[in-house]
Amino acid sequence: MFRTATLLTLAAVLASTSACSKSDAPTKPAAKAAVAPLPGSYFLAEAPADAKDIRAAKRSLKAGDKVVLIGRIGGSEDPFVPERAIFTLVDKAMKTCDEGSDMDTCKTPWDYCCDPREQITANSAVVQIVGPDGQPLKAVLNGVKGLKPQATVTVVGTVSKAEGQNVVVNATGLFVKP
Repeated sequence: MFRTATLLTLAAVLASTSACSKSDAPTKPAAKAAVAPLPGSYFLAEAPADAKDIRAAKRSLKAGDKVVLIGRIGGSEDPFVPERAIFTLVDKAMKTCDEGSDMDTCKTPWDYCCDPREQITANSAVVQIVGPDGQPLKAVLNGVKGLKPQATVTVVGTVSKAEGQNVVVNATGLFVKP
């Protein structure tokens, strides 16, 4: 339980740090860790029907609810938790910093740093893939089967936590829009 709380806290911290920078230095790629690959069975061949936008769905979600959400990976400079099967999904209605903003030089537009943190939180959810023990899998997701910042993803799963604006979904299936 402590480990899950620690990982969720880490995810929240990552999601709460904005990173639009004036620097031309590229962000460091995630280090490849010696972790198991995510089983291919989590990736869906077709988009599930009846996917809900995150902001609208969050109004009524509670722990234990089955859910199908659609959004884009983002919300921070690195929306993936290193060496864990966890990422942040942001409502599609949110515009990234390179979509209609005067921040056309932003190197990490998926962090939504041009928007207030409260707005990002209200429009996002943490997605995790857990093992039989209920703990997030030790897996690198960034770059796997199209998962990357700004990728549009439909998530099928169960809400494990819904407290205020904080929602965590245990994913059982992912569809990455090509």
